[in-house]
Parts: sequence; structure tokens; C-alpha cells
Amino acid sequence: MKRSILACLAVAGLVLAACGQPQQSEPAEPTAIAAPIANLNIGPNGAGGVSAAIPMSVEALRAAAPNFAVASVEDQIEGSPFTAITLSTDAGEVFRVNPTADRAYVHSIVTTSPLARGPTQDIVGQTRFAVAPPEQVEFCASEFVEGAAGFACSTAEDGNFWRVYRLPDGYDGPSDPFDAIDPDVLHDATLAEMRWIAPRTL
Repeated sequence: MKRSILACLAVAGLVLAACGQPQQSEPAEPTAIAAPIANLNIGPNGAGGVSAAIPMSVEALRAAAPNFAVASVEDQIEGSPFTAITLSTDAGEVFRVNPTADRAYVHSIVTTSPLARGPTQDIVGQTRFAVAPPEQVEFCASEFVEGAAGFACSTAEDGNFWRVYRLPDGYDGPSDPFDAIDPDVLHDATLAEMRWIAPRTL
């Protein structure tokens, strides 16, 4: 009996001794720090984090839309030149900011990038008019999209968020006014641009 107790104590001592030995652990992998994610959303409440008619400056947009690369670029509308501001990620330009007529404030922000996301996860180049929420496209008007027939829709004529669609390639029917477009092809029109109009300044 004594012999078995001593044997158990000896075994226990060996186990405790083994437990007391420092274990060799593998070096911990360095913790990856996720890069800040830019706000890729656009909808009735704003675009890229901008939600008001802030001053039209690189500094103001950097503050309002962090995690974007912000830069001035030369642009034009119908031959009239102006300076726009781009909001970009490593993958390229996501939003383009346009100024008011006096160049003092942000007038609108547009996107033609498939990186941006509309209010119902709309994606430029993929989403079709057929899936647009009816209450968000109650007012539509004809509009040319990069030289091709298309149309733009919002909640009303003075809506602040617009989806712009391009009619299917090969459509040769009437495109202006909007009501003249063949209803059978409307559902196949593809989202080509999203546009947010800033609230007017006082």
C-alpha cells in the first residue's frame, strides 16, 4: 500500500514538474490594422459623407469626407469650364463634386463608379430600372447619357437624389419626351449615374 502511494506521489511530482516547465510558444502574428473605409454611399441624404452645401474647397471636403483622396480637377459643362473636386480611393474616382454657379458651395455630387452604392444597393452598370422602388422614381425626364438616349428619375421635379439610366443598346424608338419611350424597354434600362443635389444655401 505504501509502495503504491509513493509511486502515485512520484508520478504526480513528475507531472507538476512538467507543468512548471515554461512552454515554448510560437511567436504571435502581428495584428493587422484595418485601413479606414471610405463612405461609398449616395442617396437622398448625401454622398460620400457630405450632407450639406458645404464650401467648395478641397479642405472642406477632406473634413466632410474622410478616408477619400480629395483633388481638384478641370471639368466642363456644354463647353463652359469649371473646377470640380474628386473623391477617390485606391481603386479610382468614386464621386465628382460640382460647384454652385458662383463656385462658392457644393451644388451636386455625382458618381458613375460601380464602387458607389445607392439607397437600395444600386450599382452603376448593373442595376436596372425594373427594380427601382416606384416611390423613388415617380418623376422621370429624358436625358442623354454620354451621347446615348436615357432618362433621369427622382421623387419629384425638385428631388435631391436622381438615378440616371441608359436605354438598351439597339433601341431606336423615340426617347423624348420620357412618356414616348417604349414601356417594354424601360425595365431593361441600366443605371449609368447617381446624382445627389445639395440643399440650397440661404
